[in-house]
Amino acid sequence: MNTSEPHRVFVAEDEFLVALQIEEDLVAAGYAVVGPFTTLSASMAASRTEVYEVATLDLNLRGELGYPLVDELVERNVPVLLLTGYAKSDLPERYRTLPCLTKPFDATSLIRNIRNLLAAQ
Repeated sequence: MNTSEPHRVFVAEDEFLVALQIEEDLVAAGYAVVGPFTTLSASMAASRTEVYEVATLDLNLRGELGYPLVDELVERNVPVLLLTGYAKSDLPERYRTLPCLTKPFDATSLIRNIRNLLAAQ
């Protein structure tokens, strides 16, 4: 990747207004957005073909839990930020160590988490 190109952030989010806000926040902070993808099947297919450095994932995509996508990305060493309406304590134990923002969240928290994930690579 050319160092002058923006980091690419994969976005899986099924709520239109939330997806729009995430996209606006990321673009304003200088990132390129891949997506947003609104279903688990579309997210999984795109995650295998698109180019990106970090992923933000809503855990509930139109009634389907995104855990298979999380597992696949973690296995491929892609940094993942979970975005969810669930409390972290409600997540299955193996996902509780992943960075997580509880909805609603603000742009500052989103961007800080993305920067931290990219810095840790």
